[in-house]
Order: sequence, then C-alpha cells, then structure tokens
Amino acid sequence: MKINRIPTFTKSAKKLAKKYKKLAYDLEVLEGELQNGAKTAINLDNDFYKIRLKNSSIPQGKSGDFRVVYFFKTKNNEIYLLDIYTKNIIENIDKDKLLDLVKTYLL
Repeated sequence: MKINRIPTFTKSAKKLAKKYKKLAYDLEVLEGELQNGAKTAINLDNDFYKIRLKNSSIPQGKSGDFRVVYFFKTKNNEIYLLDIYTKNIIENIDKDKLLDLVKTYLL
C-alpha cells in the first residue's frame, strides 16, 4: 500500500512541526501502522477517514493529540494524507473542504 502526502497536508505538518518537535517521528509510526492495517480510523464519509495520532511532544490527554484525515483510494490501494490538525485548535474538519482537496489534487 502506498501512502501519499498532498501539499496541504505537508504545509499543515510543517507548521505543526515547529511547535511539536516529535511530529516527524509520530508520522513515521502512523504511516507504518496504516501500511500494516493495524490502526483503526473513523469513517467520515465515502472513502474519507479520520484517525487520532498520539502527540509524543506533549504526553498528556487526548485533546492535545493530532487528527489526521486521509482518503483511501481502493482502486489503486493508495492512501492520501489530506490534513493534520490538533483537536484543541480545530474541533472538526469541514467535509466540503475535504471534497475540494480531493478534487484539486486527485482528480
């Protein structure tokens, strides 16, 4: 299974990495778990999924953890990481925004 990062995800991750120094390591762990199918995610709609990613930089509570939203393209067996954010900044992500990201970068 191939995991791709779209530019929006990369931009958000770089911004968060300035504050959370262990984010790169956390993302490596997540990608390994996604490739092995070991991590469970919440199905948002169609092929959109949201997953909680442990924030190793601040080992406290779930509200400080990251949320990663991805699109699973079953035809190609590929995962596209769409966005990453912390729950204390954004409570939920807008589904229209996700559709726009897929239309812009994947279609």
